[in-house]
Amino acid sequence: MEKIYAFGICLYKKRKDCIEVLLCKSVNSKEKWGFLKGVALKYETQIETALREFYEESSIKIEANLLEKFFIQKNELKDIGVFLVNFDNVHGINKYFKENKLYKEYLSDENSDVEFFNIDKLPLIKSKQKYMVNDIVNYLDFK
Repeated sequence: MEKIYAFGICLYKKRKDCIEVLLCKSVNSKEKWGFLKGVALKYETQIETALREFYEESSIKIEANLLEKFFIQKNELKDIGVFLVNFDNVHGINKYFKENKLYKEYLSDENSDVEFFNIDKLPLIKSKQKYMVNDIVNYLDFK
């Protein structure tokens, strides 16, 4: 079986008293969350996939120059990588959110919910992303 590669974006908010990351829960998941990402098409680069998938799942257009550090979790069948993006650097982004949740009209058919979580109080994370999430949390804690 050919290995699958998926890429996306970890949008984060760094506030005075906490750091939050944007996570999604797919319509097929009862309780586990993960980053907005998707499978790379044969002709796409990691960056192209991450930007396309994030837009498809949130309606938010991210410019490539906003991508920061890249994280990857290698798994047996599917490697998953995400680029960090600072919420405060994305022009006009507030219109997509009510408090910490993505407005329903911007949700893709793939996700039942998209919202920000404090990195100290994360929900259950999908197994193919949990080690990467830990690396990102540790990085953001010291950024």
